[in-house]
Amino acid sequence: MQKQSPLPKWYFDIFNRYRERLQQKEALYLALSAGVDSNTLLHWLYTFREELPPIYTIHVNHNWHDNYSHLWANFARQRAEFYGFTHYHYEAFFDLEEMSGLEAAGREMRYIKFAETMQPNSLLCVAHHRSDQAETLIQRLLRSSGTRGLGAMRDFNTVRFGAYDIDLFRPFLSISKKTLYETAIALNLPWLEDYTNHEADDMERNIIRNDLFKRMETSFPQYEEAFYQVTQFMQEADDLLLELAMLDLEKIAQKKEIETDRAEGDLERVAPQLHLPSLKKLSLARQKNLLQAWIRPYNLIFSQRQLTEFIRVFLDGAPTHQTRFELDPYVILYFQDYLYLEEKSEVLSSFKSFQLTPSSNAPSRHFWQQFSADDLLLVKRQGGERFHPLYRERSQQLKKLLQEAKIPVWERDNCWLLKERKSGEILWINHLGFAKSLESEIEGEGLAPALIPAVSNAN
Repeated sequence: MQKQSPLPKWYFDIFNRYRERLQQKEALYLALSAGVDSNTLLHWLYTFREELPPIYTIHVNHNWHDNYSHLWANFARQRAEFYGFTHYHYEAFFDLEEMSGLEAAGREMRYIKFAETMQPNSLLCVAHHRSDQAETLIQRLLRSSGTRGLGAMRDFNTVRFGAYDIDLFRPFLSISKKTLYETAIALNLPWLEDYTNHEADDMERNIIRNDLFKRMETSFPQYEEAFYQVTQFMQEADDLLLELAMLDLEKIAQKKEIETDRAEGDLERVAPQLHLPSLKKLSLARQKNLLQAWIRPYNLIFSQRQLTEFIRVFLDGAPTHQTRFELDPYVILYFQDYLYLEEKSEVLSSFKSFQLTPSSNAPSRHFWQQFSADDLLLVKRQGGERFHPLYRERSQQLKKLLQEAKIPVWERDNCWLLKERKSGEILWINHLGFAKSLESEIEGEGLAPALIPAVSNAN
C-alpha cells in the first residue's frame, strides 16, 4: 500500500484561521459529492474532528446522469461511512425534457434538503475553492457587477432558498484546485471524476473554465492568486460601504416592527422606512450606497438601470401616494415623506379567517370563550364605518382614524374588521386594535386576533 504523506501545512493554516468560529456552532454539515474537492474537505474535517462540533454529511442525487448519478451517490455514502460520519442521502427527480432552468431547480432542491436536515446554529460546509472563486469573479465582471458582486464568494455567508436561511462555510476559497489534486494524491484519498465538468458545452462556467482560463494560464500563470486578492479587496471595500450606509440609515430611517401571526410573538423583519427629504440631502454616491444597503437584507439589488430610474422618479421627481417601483417580489411605495419596501403579496393580501394568539394587553381567554365560531364575523372595510378605539374618548369615522394613525394608503385597503355577527359591533380592527367597549376585558396577558391569509405567501 502506498505510504501516506504528512498532512500539508495549509491544512493547519486553514483550521487555525477558522477554529474559534467553528467551535461556536452546534454542528457542521458537509455537502458531499464524489469529487476531489468535497472529498478533500471531508478528510480535512475528519483530521480535526476532535476539536470540532459533530460532523454530518449530505448528498442529494438529482438522477440526471443515469448510472453515473447512482455511482457518485454510493461513493459519497461509502466515504462518509468510512470516516464514521452520519450520512444523509436524498433522491430528487426532474423532468429532463424541460431543460430550461434545470440547474437552478436542482440547486434550490438541493439546498432546501440541506436546510431541512440541518439543526439550528449549524454550518453547511461546501468545497468551493480558489479556482471556483476566479470563475465567479469573471462571471460577475461580465455582468457589470458592483463592489458587492466583485467580492464573489465569501468564506462565511448566508443564502436563502424557499423559506430557509442557510449559513455557508467555504474554508477552501484560498486553495487552488491544483493544490487539492496534489493533496489528495499525496494523502492517497480516493475520489471520482465528474465528467460533466469537462464537457465542451455552452454552460457559462465551463466556457470560462475550459477555454478562457486555459488560454490565460499560458501567459499569466498567477492569475488565480491575483483574482483571489481582488475579491478580498472588494469584500473589504463592500464592508466599508455597508458600514457607511448603516450610519446613514440610522439618521434617516424610521424603524417599523410589527407582530407576526405566529404564536411565539416574534417580531417580523420589516424594512425601515426612509425619510425622503433627508435622503435627498446626501450626495448621489451616498444615496446609491444607502439604497443598495436598504434592500440588501431581502436578497434584492438595484441594477444600474433600475437605480437610475429610481433616482429619476423619487429623488429628482415628485412622487405621489400612487407612485410604485417594482423590485420583484417587492414594491417600493411613497407616503407622507417616507419610502416603504413592501412585499407585493402583503400589499395585495386578503384574509379568509383569523385565529386567537397569546398577546399582551388583550381580552382574556374567558372573554373569547363566550363566542361560538359563528358568532364572530371577519369583514373587509367597505367605507363609511365608525369605530371607537380603546385609546379614544369617542367614536369617529374609520377613514379619519386611519388618516390620523398615518396608515399608508395601500395598508388602508387591507383594513379588516372583526364584528359580533348579531349586534354588528366592531370589536377589533387590524390597524387600530380593540374597541373601547372591551376596556374592562383587557388583561396583561390575553388573546388577540391574528389574520390568516386566504392564499399562503410561503414559497
